[in-house]
Amino acid sequence: MARRFWLLACPSRRGLRVLILCLGALVLAAKYFNTAIERVVNHLSPGQHPLAKAAKDAGSAGVALTAGAAGVAWVFALWGLL
Repeated sequence: MARRFWLLACPSRRGLRVLILCLGALVLAAKYFNTAIERVVNHLSPGQHPLAKAAKDAGSAGVALTAGAAGVAWVFALWGLL
């Protein structure tokens, strides 16, 4: 059963390349969304406010999650080269 799951979770080299490219684009999109959130928050709330901080932190967490997913894909890609 564990071997079957591993085969389903491990895509082909071509699929891995596509996954890495897509995740790279997703990281860029997350960075742009985070920048947009920060600019809007800074415009609407020039002073410090707990909700403004929470919005900025959520945007940064989204970038971190997508970058982490891309990192995991890179680890699998590099592991396949060994």
